[in-house]
Amino acid sequence: MSRPKTPAKEITLERLGEMLLFAAKLVDRKGSIAQPILDRCEREYLAAKQKQAAKGGSQLDRIKKMLEANP
Repeated sequence: MSRPKTPAKEITLERLGEMLLFAAKLVDRKGSIAQPILDRCEREYLAAKQKQAAKGGSQLDRIKKMLEANP
């Protein structure tokens, strides 16, 4: 008997930032043993930030740019 799968939640840039801060605190507390976690979180955050910038930023940024272009 298997459990029904719950839908995966989208991981936002904000959530990745929170995880990055958590990982940094973990490294401060536990030392270099936790460094790979911080490195992974940093890579994921930077990749997501770059992807968002390539798409034109957030929806709010996109609408602001559109409104500024059409006075």
